[in-house]
Amino acid sequence: MSTKQNFNDMIEKLREQRDDINVKIHLANMEVRDEWQELEQKWGQLVDKTKHLNKEVEPTVESVHAAISLLGEEIKEGYCKVKRAL
Repeated sequence: MSTKQNFNDMIEKLREQRDDINVKIHLANMEVRDEWQELEQKWGQLVDKTKHLNKEVEPTVESVHAAISLLGEEIKEGYCKVKRAL
């Protein structure tokens, strides 16, 4: 599974938990509400950083993948050439 997919899965699971808690939070006491507000700020940071990470990392991952694929093909062709020479 890709890093991007791992982040997206994590975000989705957290979103489900967040939605469930948000419904119940209206019945909670003030201390829990304060904790919730702090977690909401962290949630916003996580979503923003994940979006930024996806934008920054994806081009790099694609170029690394392309380079590795090219190298793999070169090695494969080289092995075939050596094998034919034997």
